[in-house]
Amino acid sequence: LQAAITRHPSSPASDFLDAFFAAYEDSGTAATTRGLHLLVHAYAQLRLPEEALEACRYLALRRVLPSISAFNAVLHAAQRTGRFRVAWEVFELMTLKRVYASQATVELVVGVLSREGALARMAALVERIHGKKCAPGVVAHVALALWIFEEGRTEEGILLLRRMLQRNMVFDDVAYSLMVHAHCRIGDLESAREQWDDMVRRGCRLNPFVYTCLIGVHCRQGNVSEAMQLLQEMLSRGLKPYDATYSHLVTGCFRHEKTDEGSEYFDKMIHEGLVPDIGTCNEILEAMCGAGQVGKANELVTAMIDRGIIPGQDTYCKLIDGYSKVGDAEGVVKIYHEMEHRGLNHGIEVFASLISGLCQCGNPKEAEKFVSVMERKLLAPTSDISDMLISSYCEKGNTKSALRLYDRMIARSEKLIPSADTFMMLVRRVIKVKT
Repeated sequence: LQAAITRHPSSPASDFLDAFFAAYEDSGTAATTRGLHLLVHAYAQLRLPEEALEACRYLALRRVLPSISAFNAVLHAAQRTGRFRVAWEVFELMTLKRVYASQATVELVVGVLSREGALARMAALVERIHGKKCAPGVVAHVALALWIFEEGRTEEGILLLRRMLQRNMVFDDVAYSLMVHAHCRIGDLESAREQWDDMVRRGCRLNPFVYTCLIGVHCRQGNVSEAMQLLQEMLSRGLKPYDATYSHLVTGCFRHEKTDEGSEYFDKMIHEGLVPDIGTCNEILEAMCGAGQVGKANELVTAMIDRGIIPGQDTYCKLIDGYSKVGDAEGVVKIYHEMEHRGLNHGIEVFASLISGLCQCGNPKEAEKFVSVMERKLLAPTSDISDMLISSYCEKGNTKSALRLYDRMIARSEKLIPSADTFMMLVRRVIKVKT
């Protein structure tokens, strides 16, 4: 089988499977099933997990269930080759087809989580919901449900959770908490509340995770006061907020003009040593900078660095935007030099943000210096960057510098053309000067 597969590597797997299935059809069901199982193993041993998964689906469509060993072989191949998406698709398919996970399956899925860098986070999430550590099998099935939700398949994920619940693969409080999370994730507050009420009726333990899900959806929808009430209810039950709880509240408060409350929650979060992941930190930074709270944003970046989270280009660009909004040109330049000190590569996006920020602060002369820095780094200024500088000089009334930049822009390349708005602004300035 392996020799046949390697002889026809360019053929679609489906054509090969059709030919193989046709050849075995006259041999009886048992022989056909065994032959196809061996084919799945052959694909897996050749480290072709996508083709092995297609073979599993091919079998399932013809009402021939792959064996647990066949599924495990594909999982192993997907894990070894780093095709983690294929691994989750295989685990989902076997769960849907009621080929339930063995100890080996669970170990393979845990291995996938570990290689994705998500194992500790997933185990902590399950413990936060259930109140104590859970078996690896529970963690693996929770991870599968969350993966399906992240794929945007809410109803399918909930259906699979109910099936897991029937088979005692997950605990009641875990399953219902994840259902609340699924509805909150898509902003369906009404369904989330119904699921919450159902959870309470069934005597499930309310937990920090499920409260945080509702706090998050309220903050995203602008109901920050409701989110704050939920936090108080959570605290009154003796439940401890964690990094995501505070992150939702801080972001929500800063985005919806509750800067005092946002600052208070931020201070609590930092005081308790809670710093979220880089993606969430960037969301909080954006909200803080949008509210003009650049000082708080700087505190967050310092806390990130103290906890070993290395800020990236996106983080610093958000800080540059924040300093620009409050008109602090020195702060903008300081962030650039900090990026240089940390050895971060500066792409066009960073320089565009930097030059835009300095122009916004009313300092086009300082901004123009960074065009020279770009050229030394062999980065060609774009039309947008030239537009920003010309417009800024026009707004400052410096027509001579605006014309100099325009001439330089046109001379450099035929592709560098000012926008219609910039051109008309320059024309008006020239006419005004001459009259």
